[in-house]
Amino acid sequence: MKDINGNELKDDVEYIIHCKSDGTIVAPIPKEYAHKEGVRPKLTHYSTWAMVYNPTLRKYGLQLKQPKKHDGAHSPKWDVGVAGHNCYEKKNGEYKPLSFEENLIKETDEEIGLDVKVFYSLNEFLEASKELNGTIGYICERFHYRTSINNEWVGFGLILTTKTDLEFKDKEVLKFRWLSPDELKKYLDEEDNYYSALPIIFEKAEKFRLKYLT
Repeated sequence: MKDINGNELKDDVEYIIHCKSDGTIVAPIPKEYAHKEGVRPKLTHYSTWAMVYNPTLRKYGLQLKQPKKHDGAHSPKWDVGVAGHNCYEKKNGEYKPLSFEENLIKETDEEIGLDVKVFYSLNEFLEASKELNGTIGYICERFHYRTSINNEWVGFGLILTTKTDLEFKDKEVLKFRWLSPDELKKYLDEEDNYYSALPIIFEKAEKFRLKYLT
């Protein structure tokens, strides 16, 4: 397999999924190259974003994310509960792209240390939510998110958990805070130290929660 530039894939390079604006996969793309200035707005790639909701607390969880040079960030910003680019993983000598469900499991474990059971069926997810014991997840929607800076095919997920004891395994997360829907709305209205997609994902999560989980 070759990357977008026609190079053979290397084990020491992190590759993410370059795709068309409708999510059709094109080729692996080195993550560092995908985030270069001038490249990032032009080439669409996969990302998984999920809000984390604790029905016992009746609150959403946000992560304070470590700034990264390739994101152009200079200070920590608040972000959705779990987020990450879908990558290629090498299995049995072949590189395979992670689905949104697979990436949700991977990122949830790495970022906040929770073992999430992902459902592919909405009905099964809703049934499991009735007697929640642990952590479950579901990819609710896929959509194209494009701004002057970002260009991503997004798998939006919702994670439900009864857990509050978190572990930041990959050291990307600095802090985690829990806010009620009203508190989170107020924060988004009054502050600006958060990533641009957070209001969009929060709105989608609230619509889903109010429709299916109340």
